[in-house]
Amino acid sequence: MAPNGEASSAVVAAVAPFLATFIGNHHLGHGGDGHGHKEMELLATTTGGGGGGGESIPAEEQQQVVEEAECECCGMSEECTAAYAGAVRRRFSGRWVCGLCAEAVAEEAGKKKGGEREAALAAHMAVCRRFNGFGRTHPALFQADAMRHILRKLSAPAPLDRPSRPTLAADT
Repeated sequence: MAPNGEASSAVVAAVAPFLATFIGNHHLGHGGDGHGHKEMELLATTTGGGGGGGESIPAEEQQQVVEEAECECCGMSEECTAAYAGAVRRRFSGRWVCGLCAEAVAEEAGKKKGGEREAALAAHMAVCRRFNGFGRTHPALFQADAMRHILRKLSAPAPLDRPSRPTLAADT
């Protein structure tokens, strides 16, 4: 670790949004005794600096601004720093995607041999758009439609490259 504390302040800045969420949720769950603002201010002041040297740190680095970002896929909101939101937008071509959707996109990209993130993101956004438009308002119909798709897939003729029924080692 660096002797002037640069690494420790970077680590604290990286975990600040998670700590802020945890502290906020903790106080909401326990009735909020009024000490939440003091702890949040303490958290905000500790995220910026803390280096061992006497050098002055600009005010913008002393306090990390936590912003609310809404996922462009599912619509879920997350609190994050501007630096984190910028990194996510760079990763997903200018779109802000929540952590859950990012994992789904990564899994979809992994399924495709090329691993094209743009195609996986477009496919995931289409699924989310369909669910948000139909699945949330009519969950029973959405489930029935999903079952219909499964049954169609199962009743379709098997492709030539795979056997019609699974073969076991005992069958051969």
